[in-house]
Amino acid sequence: MQIIPSVLVATFAEFERQVHRLEAFFPYIQIDVMDGKFVAATSFQDIERVNTLETTLQFEVHLMVENPVEEMRKWRTVESVFRVLFPVETESVERSISFAKKEGWEIGLVLNPETPLSAAEKYFPSVDVVQFMTVHPGRQGSPFIPEVKEKIKAFIALSKRPLCAVDGAVNKTTICGLKDAGVDIVYPGSAFMQAEDVGKAYQELKAALV
Repeated sequence: MQIIPSVLVATFAEFERQVHRLEAFFPYIQIDVMDGKFVAATSFQDIERVNTLETTLQFEVHLMVENPVEEMRKWRTVESVFRVLFPVETESVERSISFAKKEGWEIGLVLNPETPLSAAEKYFPSVDVVQFMTVHPGRQGSPFIPEVKEKIKAFIALSKRPLCAVDGAVNKTTICGLKDAGVDIVYPGSAFMQAEDVGKAYQELKAALV
């Protein structure tokens, strides 16, 4: 199982602080991007400043936005982006997939807790990852929604499928069950963002997987 921190921040200064806290322990982080429409919150807008950071990290971009293509146009200038993820609940999934492919990015499709697996099935051959939200998107620290587990199990049971990822309430209590279910990638957010010692928090998560 791969552990990739999820970073949800409102200012570039806080993003920079989190990058420098995390880069000693991880090769990748996921950046949560919010437009204030698809979800109520908004994230930092200084996208051009990301290239000024001296870091070894590569970035996934999780677009919690109404118009993923419009947002991807902003992020195409960031050299360290390797994967983009966007919600299946938007009206432009095919166009978003096409745009991301032209950029050479890996592609992830995101399902909100109430969204049925059937809403995404036709896109499975075109994407690399399917990410299941186990909280309602847009804020960190919400409780795990257990009903999503059945949807995850149904997805993992498919003979041919993209990688399975989980975002939301991933911590030392929930991570073992996700591993046992066969989840490939987890995105802890507050487990790292709110930790005083990132290294200790990371070791605790790894210990929970043993």
